[in-house]
Amino acid sequence: MIAYSEIATLDAEQHERIQSLFERSSAIWDLPEDEGKLEVWDEFIEDCERAEFPHLIASARFGQYTTLVKAGLAVRALDAYVRLMQVIHRHGDLIAPENVGRMLNSIATASMTLVDDPAVSLEQIARAIDLVEQQIRQRGADIVGVYVARAVVSAAKGDADATFDWIQRWRSENSVEWRPDDSGVIQMELPLVARFDLPRATETLEQRLRMLEIDPGQLDATRSDAENATPLLILLAFFYVRAGRRSDANLIADQLLAGIGASRLARDGVAEFLIPVLEERPEAALEAVDHTLRNLHLDGSDWEATAATARNRILADPAGDEGGLLRALAEEAAASLDRRGGTDVHSRELDEFWWAGLPAPTRPEVVDDEEAWGDVEERAETILASGWLPRTASVSMEEPPISIKHRYVAHLGATMDLLSAETSQDADALAASLSARSEQLKCATTRYCVPLLHGLRAGQQGDIATLVRDFRAAQVELRNDSDAIEDSIAAIGERFFAVTVDQAVAAPDVTWPEIEELIEAEVRLRAVTGGPTAHLTLARAEVAAHRGDTASLRSALEQLGVQLEAESRMLDRVTVDLEVVRLTAFAAPAFAAATARRILADGDAEQVRAATAWLCWLDARSGDRAAASAELSRILESVDGDVDAFGPLPGWVLLEGIAAPGVELGPLIDALLADVDESPSDLMIFAACGSALLATAPDDPRGPDLRARAADITRRLDARNGDDRWSTWVRERWFAGDASFGASA
Repeated sequence: MIAYSEIATLDAEQHERIQSLFERSSAIWDLPEDEGKLEVWDEFIEDCERAEFPHLIASARFGQYTTLVKAGLAVRALDAYVRLMQVIHRHGDLIAPENVGRMLNSIATASMTLVDDPAVSLEQIARAIDLVEQQIRQRGADIVGVYVARAVVSAAKGDADATFDWIQRWRSENSVEWRPDDSGVIQMELPLVARFDLPRATETLEQRLRMLEIDPGQLDATRSDAENATPLLILLAFFYVRAGRRSDANLIADQLLAGIGASRLARDGVAEFLIPVLEERPEAALEAVDHTLRNLHLDGSDWEATAATARNRILADPAGDEGGLLRALAEEAAASLDRRGGTDVHSRELDEFWWAGLPAPTRPEVVDDEEAWGDVEERAETILASGWLPRTASVSMEEPPISIKHRYVAHLGATMDLLSAETSQDADALAASLSARSEQLKCATTRYCVPLLHGLRAGQQGDIATLVRDFRAAQVELRNDSDAIEDSIAAIGERFFAVTVDQAVAAPDVTWPEIEELIEAEVRLRAVTGGPTAHLTLARAEVAAHRGDTASLRSALEQLGVQLEAESRMLDRVTVDLEVVRLTAFAAPAFAAATARRILADGDAEQVRAATAWLCWLDARSGDRAAASAELSRILESVDGDVDAFGPLPGWVLLEGIAAPGVELGPLIDALLADVDESPSDLMIFAACGSALLATAPDDPRGPDLRARAADITRRLDARNGDDRWSTWVRERWFAGDASFGASA
């Protein structure tokens, strides 16, 4: 086994291995708090065991405990904590002493968290405390954390004498870690006292505030210790409320609201203390209630916070379901805690304080529905749907209500099924269902993703009108709720904007006003989101290239070059460069070639193949057809003829680049046509393949059919554009002298 103290003496190989474990540990701590993180910790622990380094094994066990506590999984959290104590029992001398001390001392906060969940027995918690005490006495460490934990368990049993006895023991130790003037210590100690002796707790708190030179009558929010003073003043005001001193509590509440603000109080305050204090300040109280409901597991733990929210909602709407549902849950939790501890202290506190002065309770029918009420997540959503969700404009996936977080994750995952829907009818039905669910959950991310992904699927099927309509809907959702939609999700739309414009420009049934509004909406959107502007200019270049407006194309490309330099960290320049090559290949072949050569240096394998194909095509146009064909044939053979291995390269470029006397084009044409989706954006593939088939396989019926399709698309483009540019250009380039072009479409 390697001791923490021996790290400096390790040889180079061992030191590198241990350093790597430290780096992994740091990265794991930063992962999202979910089941996946627990699994990563398990794998990490196995690696630490192989490396025989218990210091990081203990750290990982503590990490698992922390994640489980945050997830509200108290039974598993206690198991993880006991495993941590076992590591310390076996290998504590090999772990950094300060870590051992911190982990042993955590028994106090662990007990306060675990005792609040009736699923964990007090006997289990007591055994964990015994394990910690054994280690502390063996190591001569600070014992006060154990005394705090035992006081917590005694209070949960309703045993006032034992609670006060343990508190007196912890005070008599004069521990540096548990000073009586420490804000955190006060917040642990005095609520335990108040449960059995409110006047004593109030007087003690007033004394501690004087010791700290904090004046309850005059809050100075500019003081350096104001952050520590705030929770103590909330606690004092709560004691005043319980003692019937509402006017004194209101004076403190008004000072806190003026100096700290309702939002910060809601975020930083302890719900069961703060919400009653703000009772006569309903707007501020509601902000605290809604913050609390977002963070409650609604699983029977946190009974006092649940009771606080219940009281607030009953006062606001005595006949409403929200207060009744929360009250029923708080009563069930209190009864469970009383059964566990063999006491009535929790239920009595509900009756004597939390429900004091409230109208006769109403009992919503769902409470008696064992199937719905017995399902923790279903019950939680029912409670949130009774008030919190209707009051909430939008919910971010980064901060969903913790009680139904998994439902948000599952809902987001279900939106991805849109891309694989077999038919447009299936996609429409799924989109309608997902949109309805998004409204139920007020989920900003899926409100945006559903139209976006539905539209992208439509685009893949050649339905460009639906693509444009849905992309516009997604733009509206993102602009309305940009702060609630994660950057990584918003970036999906950013990446596909230029592609959407490309498809829209190529589609005759999408009008120019619709295209212009699509672009202008994105301009307005990116002014809000701060997304890259290069895509906007690329869209303008797309329009200019389609309309043969060389001057506007040149101007757009000049602007694009400046933007790409400025926004290099916000986008993939090579992806944009490939689009630039496509747009300039006919109008400015030298510029296109220079851009393609830059891609050879910076692109990945797929992008390099695409750039090389463009260069071969440009060489073939300038006269070196045989060499270009040989090079491009070699590359195609190296990827086993996979035309998709060239990324966004238009298929007609591959066909024309390879075409040369004696080259068999049939298999390539087959592969290219297998990839088309009947979208008008495939016009040039239809034309190139049709022309090649007419020349090399005149009996193949696909040749005339592709010619007719190309003619139909160009005629409809001309009708939309108000000129004959596209039909003339396609006829002269691919069907010169062919009197049949356009005749039968």
